[in-house]
Amino acid sequence: MGKIAIELNVPDEILKTIDLKRLKRMVEREILVEHSVQKLHGKFRDLDLKKLLREVEEEWAI
Repeated sequence: MGKIAIELNVPDEILKTIDLKRLKRMVEREILVEHSVQKLHGKFRDLDLKKLLREVEEEWAI
């Protein structure tokens, strides 16, 4: 796994009140979501999404 260091423009007294482990999990999750969205965008970029959605609706009888 990679490691990064981030400098935040937040006063020290506020940082002392924050659960840094929770903040780390939130940032990791956000990075993974962003990566997944980029991959999906790349996979669906050249496809006709309206046609795909119609097929899904027909298949699932939505």
